[in-house]
Amino acid sequence: MTTPDRYTLIYDGSFDGLLSAVFTVYAGKYPPDCVHITADPSDADLFGHTVSVAGCPEHAGRVLDRLRRQLGNRGIQTLIYGFLINDKDMPDTFLRIVRLVLAQPGRPNILSDYGHPDVMQWAQWAETVGREKHRMEAFVRFEEYCVQGEPEPIYIARIEPQFDVLPLITRFFRNRYAGQQWLIFDVGRGYGVYFDKTAVHPVRDLDISGGHAAPSERERHYQKLWQQYFKNAAITSRTNLRQHRQMMPQRYWRYLTEKRPMLP
Repeated sequence: MTTPDRYTLIYDGSFDGLLSAVFTVYAGKYPPDCVHITADPSDADLFGHTVSVAGCPEHAGRVLDRLRRQLGNRGIQTLIYGFLINDKDMPDTFLRIVRLVLAQPGRPNILSDYGHPDVMQWAQWAETVGREKHRMEAFVRFEEYCVQGEPEPIYIARIEPQFDVLPLITRFFRNRYAGQQWLIFDVGRGYGVYFDKTAVHPVRDLDISGGHAAPSERERHYQKLWQQYFKNAAITSRTNLRQHRQMMPQRYWRYLTEKRPMLP
C-alpha cells in the first residue's frame, strides 16, 4: 500500500494569501488530509512536495464569496478574528474549517457548532483576538505632536498589541476622531495607519526622535495635569495591584501617560 504524497503550501502570511492557498488545494485536487499550510518556509516537509502560493485577489475573492454566501458577514468576521491569532496551527485549522463549511452547505450557523473541536478552537481564538481589540480601543493614548511642514498638529499613538489587531481598530478611531489628523503605529510589527481627515493611509516607518517632530507644549501641560490627577485620585491604602493588573495588564503600561514617570 503506497503512502499518499504530502503537500506543504507556503503562503505570504496574509488573509488573502491564506484564501489563495485554500483555492490552490481545491483547484489542484490535493488530498486535504495530506496538506499542510504555513507561512514559515522552514516548516516544510522534507519528504513531501512544497508549493509556493502567491496571493491572488481573484482566487481569494472566489473563496471569500463562497464562504460569505453561507456564513454571512458575521461568520467572515469570526474567521478574520481567528486568523489574527499568533498560532502555528491556525492555517491548517482554517483549511479544516473551510472543508467543514463546504461539506454542509445547508448550515449557515456551522461556526456555532462548538461540539466540533476545530470550531471550538477557532471560537476561542476569535474571542481572544476580540478581547485584545477592545483593550486596544480603551488603552490607546494619543499624543499631540508638532510636525515640520504640517500646519496642524498630528495625534500619534504607539501600541504593542499581542495580536495584529490594528486593522480591526482602525474604523473605530476613524469614526471617533473624524475631525483630526492621527496616526497609530504598531511598534512591534513595524507598521501603522495615518488618517488625514479624509482617508486612511498605510505607514511603514515612524521616527519621532529627531527635530522634525516633537510633543507640543500643550501636550506636555496636559500630561502633567493628568499624571497629577491620577496620583491624587488614587487611595494608596486601598491599592490592589493584583486586581489592577487584571483590569489593565502591565504589558499595556508602557504607553499610558498615567504610568510613566512624572513630568518635571
